[in-house]
Amino acid sequence: MPSLKITELDFDEIKKNLKNFLKSYTDENGNQVFTDYEFEGSSLSVLIDLLAYNTHYNAYYTNMLANEMFLDSAIKRESVVSIAKHLGYTPTSIRGARALVTFDVIDPTGNPDTLTLEKYTPFTTTIDENSLTFVNLDPITIEKENGIYRFSNVEIVEGTPVEYVHRVYVPGPAEKYEIPNDNIDTTSLRVVVQNSFSDTTSISFNLAEDITTVGATSNVFYLEESSTGKYQIYFGDNVLGKKLSPGNLIRLQYLISNGSDGNISGTIEQSFSSSAVIGGGTITGEIVATQNSTGGAPKESIDSIKFKAPKFFASYNRAVTAMDYKAIIQTNYPTIESIAVWGGEDNSPPIYGKVFISLKPYSGYTISSTIKENIKRELLANKRVMSIIPEIIDPEFIHISLDTTIKYDKNIATISSNQIKTSAETAIRNYFSTNLQQFGNDFIFSQLSKEIDNSDPAIIGNVTKIKIQKRIVPSLNIDNIYDSTNPIKFNNKIIPGTIQSSYFNVYLDKIIYKAKIIDSPNQNPANYEGTGTLRLLDYTGENTLISNLGSINYATGEITIPVLSIYGFIDNISDIRINAESQSYDILAEKNQILVIDDSTLNTTSNRLTGLKINVSAI
Repeated sequence: MPSLKITELDFDEIKKNLKNFLKSYTDENGNQVFTDYEFEGSSLSVLIDLLAYNTHYNAYYTNMLANEMFLDSAIKRESVVSIAKHLGYTPTSIRGARALVTFDVIDPTGNPDTLTLEKYTPFTTTIDENSLTFVNLDPITIEKENGIYRFSNVEIVEGTPVEYVHRVYVPGPAEKYEIPNDNIDTTSLRVVVQNSFSDTTSISFNLAEDITTVGATSNVFYLEESSTGKYQIYFGDNVLGKKLSPGNLIRLQYLISNGSDGNISGTIEQSFSSSAVIGGGTITGEIVATQNSTGGAPKESIDSIKFKAPKFFASYNRAVTAMDYKAIIQTNYPTIESIAVWGGEDNSPPIYGKVFISLKPYSGYTISSTIKENIKRELLANKRVMSIIPEIIDPEFIHISLDTTIKYDKNIATISSNQIKTSAETAIRNYFSTNLQQFGNDFIFSQLSKEIDNSDPAIIGNVTKIKIQKRIVPSLNIDNIYDSTNPIKFNNKIIPGTIQSSYFNVYLDKIIYKAKIIDSPNQNPANYEGTGTLRLLDYTGENTLISNLGSINYATGEITIPVLSIYGFIDNISDIRINAESQSYDILAEKNQILVIDDSTLNTTSNRLTGLKINVSAI
C-alpha cells in the first residue's frame, strides 16, 4: 500500500496526493489497478475532488478546533471565556461611572429625627450633551443636625435600574439563570430569593468571591459569562452554598450602564439635579459633585481576558507577590490602566512592613480617594499577608517637552508644510500614547526621531531638543517641605545650570515678589556628577531674593528644598513647573513614575512655554 502525505493541507496538494496514491495503487498480485486512467477527464476526477474537499474541510475544522482549545490562540470570545472559567476568572462587565454628591433636604413630613434616601433615587447630569441618570445602590439614613437634613458624600452610580425575575424549577448548580441585558454592570447586581408567589419572605444572597469562606448554608450565588456573551448566575448544592427549593423566585436587580460615557474630567465642575421626594421633602439648590463621575468602562475585551486570566489564576486570589496585587486590582477595577507595586524594602527611604501601590486610570492622572479606600479595605483586606500594610500613592509624572525642527525636500513633497507639521505631531503623540504613559516605560529618543522622519516621505531629518519637567502643588502661606524624605525627583541626570521654574508669588519683608527658581553649580567648571544650589530670583533674574533655597544632585536629579513658602500663583494656575535639561536624550522612569508629553501652552506671564513646538522648513 503506497503511503499518503498526510501533512499536505492545501486543496490542490491533497488532490495531487490522492491521484498519486491511485496511480501507484496495486492489488495483492502487485498489479496496478488504475492503469491507463486519465484522471483529469474521467468521472473518477469528480470523486477525487469530493475526497479532497472533504479532507480539506476536516483539516481546516480540526485546525480551528485546536486553536480554540488554548487561551493564546483562541479567537472566539466564547472559547476565551470558557478557558478563563477553568482558571477561576470571570470577565468584567461594563462599569458605570461613580460620583459623590452632597445635598440638603427641606420640609420633610413631620420633621423627623432621621431621614432615609431610598434605593435607586435618580439624579440627572449632562455630559457631552447627553443626559445620564445616576442612582444610589443602597438606602442611606442620616440624622438631623441643627435642624438640617444633609446627605454628605453619597455615592451614586450611572445606570438605569432594572429588575428581572426567574422561577426555580430544578434546584442546583446545573440550573443557571441568565441576565437578559447586554450592558449590565455586575457590580450593581443585587440578588434576592423569595420563597414563592404566595410567600413573600425574602433572603438576600451575596456573590461568592472566596470559596474558602463558603459553607453548606451560605447564602451565596455564583456569576459567570455564558457562551452567548450574557451573564448568568447559579446557586449552591448544600455543600458549597445553600441550595434553593422548587418554586423559589429569584429577583435580580441591577443597572444597565453606558460605561465610559459617564466619565467627566476632574477639572470641570459637575452638577446634578433631582426631583425626588425624600420623606416628603425636596432637595434644595443645585447638587454639586464633591467628586466628579469617573470609573466608567466598557465590557472587558478578549485581549484583556487573555492577559489577565492567567495572572489571576497564578495569584490564587491572594495578595503575596507584586504580580498578585496587580492581577487582583486589575480584575476588579478595569478602569485602571497601569499599576506599579513595590515592597517597602525597595522604597527610598526603606519603610518595612508596607507594600506600595501606585495606580494610573485610563482617564486623568489619579484615581479618587474613594476608590483607594475601597481597594485597601474591601478588596485587599482579606487577601494580603497580615503583617503587610498596603499604601496607595499617586503616580509621579515627568512631563517631556519637545522643540522639533523638521527639514523636508520641497521637490518631492506632495502636501503642504502645515500638513507635514500635522503628520509629525500625530506621529509624536502616537509615540507617547503607544509607548509611554504607563509605569516602567522609558522614553527612547532614537525611536521617536525615527517616527518623526517616517511620518512623511518628504522629511529628510529632524533636530529635536528635549526638556523634562516636574510639577509640584505646594499649599499657600504655609511651609512646604521637600527634604530628603520627600524630594522632587527627576530620576535622570540633569545638566547643571538648566533648572528654571515657572513664576509664582512670594511674600518677603512685607513685599510681594514675582519669583522663579534657578540653579547654580557648586563647582567651576560645573561637575556633571556634582551638586548645585537653588536660588530664588525675581522674575527679571536680576535680583536674588534667597541665595540658598535648596540643593540639587545633578547625578540623581533629586531636588531638596527645606522650606518653600508660596504666597500665590500666577494667572490662577495652581502649580509650579520646574524645567530642566537631561544629560541623556533617553529619559528613564522608575517605580511609580510615568512619562507623558508636556501639555503646556504658551503663557509668558507665568513663564510657561509651549510643551510641543514643531518648526518645518523646506530645502
